[in-house]
Amino acid sequence: MKKFLLFIVAAAVGFSVDAAPQKVDFDKLPNNSQEFIQKNFTREKVKDVQMDREASWDKYTVTFNSGTQVSFEGGSGDWSKIVMKDGYVPMTVIPVKIKSYTGANYPRLGVVMIETTADGYKVKLQNGTFLDFDKDGNYVKATK
Repeated sequence: MKKFLLFIVAAAVGFSVDAAPQKVDFDKLPNNSQEFIQKNFTREKVKDVQMDREASWDKYTVTFNSGTQVSFEGGSGDWSKIVMKDGYVPMTVIPVKIKSYTGANYPRLGVVMIETTADGYKVKLQNGTFLDFDKDGNYVKATK
């Protein structure tokens, strides 16, 4: 019985070590993730890239020298979250309907974070307001 418990503990430790994020080279990112960075973050220098195994897919997080982070889904290579340390999320990244809504209703506030969710998108404005949008980019609600 003791050997069995010891085996279970050792297996759990092994899985937790395997699940820890690993530093990888930029060229390990999916091609469209690399192109996304090169197109939308031209002035940024990549500090490091972390790969994190989540369930049955990989997640990559690129951190720039500025502290800005961009996360990507490993399978598709599509961005899943952008958190700006300084400045605003590039307008080229923000879906058109969301860009139109924030421009019309929050004209002097920049977007400092955007992420995809199961229901659509979550956006954080520079004043701390969070805006939720559905998958089509239609406004759903705001929270502070």
